[in-house]
Amino acid sequence: MITLNTKKDFNIVYNSQKKWHNPHFILFFKENIKENRVGFCVSKKVGNAVCRNFIKRRLRSLYRASLPNLISGDMVLLAKNGLDKVDYKTLENHYKHALMRLKLVKQKC
Repeated sequence: MITLNTKKDFNIVYNSQKKWHNPHFILFFKENIKENRVGFCVSKKVGNAVCRNFIKRRLRSLYRASLPNLISGDMVLLAKNGLDKVDYKTLENHYKHALMRLKLVKQKC
């Protein structure tokens, strides 16, 4: 899993046309020919460091599970307040719905 590291990379993805809002997170996507990269953003408003790291672990787990089926590109998952209180199955359903709506899943032959 390759991550986005610089503010410039994050801003390029934030300014892309593909984004999906839901009650728990915002998914930004920018197509990229080379490889899949991901960035996770959890504001300090969300909670203490333990809570923010818990949220990042959950988002990372969702991303890893979907990685083989994704089209190549840069993705940023921006967590909203209260994400730590949502059960994993609900979060997974919202994530899969966002991928389908943005057409980020590879077509099967």
